[in-house]
Amino acid sequence: MLALRGLMRPIAPRFARSMSIKVVCTATGPDRPNALTDFTRAVMGQGGSLGGSRSMAVSGTTSISSVVFMPEEASSSAESATETISKLNWALQTSMQDFLVNVRAAKETVPPIVFARVTVTGAERMGILAELADHVGSRSIHLATMRAHTDASRYGADGIEGTDDDEDPLYNVVITLSSQNAAEDVEWIEKEIYELADKMDVAVAFEKLIKE
Repeated sequence: MLALRGLMRPIAPRFARSMSIKVVCTATGPDRPNALTDFTRAVMGQGGSLGGSRSMAVSGTTSISSVVFMPEEASSSAESATETISKLNWALQTSMQDFLVNVRAAKETVPPIVFARVTVTGAERMGILAELADHVGSRSIHLATMRAHTDASRYGADGIEGTDDDEDPLYNVVITLSSQNAAEDVEWIEKEIYELADKMDVAVAFEKLIKE
């Protein structure tokens, strides 16, 4: 029995979790139905896995963003991480040649907190919604979610309003906002959004989702 014990060695868990590199990938380009499929295939082709992805199409432009986990090399050096990111960037750009691609290492920070829901109604063009999204992003506020739809309620059963057959529909959008400093950001961004809505001539409802 003693001899047998001397020969026994610790056995590593069979399904040990492998180390991974967390990166953020974005791709922006023309609106086409297979863009997200091409994006996903390129990531998986490099051995990566999606930690959550979002695709949004506004005014003919598609924006894809995703957290991606890439397998880490045995050396786990800074050079190997840089090489992994470079290979993924090359794979995405090769697969999506008509898109602008960016791959970067993810910063380990406090996850953003969703702090408000903004409902915009009465936009006469989709570009207004894109301008709103750009304004929010320029203030370092994240768009957690964004849902846009056409408002056809002002049309009758025949698809027209009054005698005007050529009037375009209105667009509505619901977005949720998040940031690392939600309690501080909620007050000033609410004021800015209402001011921006007045300039754009759209109706806005700002709903706080955190306790003051």
